[in-house]
Amino acid sequence: MRIVMTLLFSLLAPLAMAADLTEKDVKHWMEAMPALENWLTQHEDQLPDEDFSAGETSIDAMFNKGIEQLKAAGLHDDFSKQVKAGGYNSIEQWAEVSRRVTMGYMALEMENEQVSLSQLEAQLEQIRQAEGMPAEQKMMMEQMMSASLMMMRAVENVSEKDKAAVRPFRQQLADQFAESDSGDE
Repeated sequence: MRIVMTLLFSLLAPLAMAADLTEKDVKHWMEAMPALENWLTQHEDQLPDEDFSAGETSIDAMFNKGIEQLKAAGLHDDFSKQVKAGGYNSIEQWAEVSRRVTMGYMALEMENEQVSLSQLEAQLEQIRQAEGMPAEQKMMMEQMMSASLMMMRAVENVSEKDKAAVRPFRQQLADQFAESDSGDE
């Protein structure tokens, strides 16, 4: 659940932001994340245990679902205080910076990948047309491929300026994301 919430808030926010991401924004985010991630971990048992990837078609929809769950659990105001203590004006501002940092990092990582969007779409269609595959396995593979396609489409829209702001912190971000993931196991 921890990684789901971390990824949810790291990746999901409205797609438009007036100013370009700066190196200062990235550094600030990296400094604020451990405390915010710790808060989410401490409160994860109060949030619904839900699969955010099932049936969601957009990053915005997933983000909105996470905000609604914070509100429904009575945690929105408390998390808002934590976000403000981390130097952000609102959950939405923090989430937007989080999304852009994470998407910038992912865009840089995917630049080295040999798989294209059209190849992923073709693989998804092959899965859908596959005969003899158990329905449960087919559904799981379709969900994974759909999530990969959604992410690939999202990183295509990352600006060069956002990637440039993230680039100097690439290894530190990789370490931070790996540390976050290892705390989930």
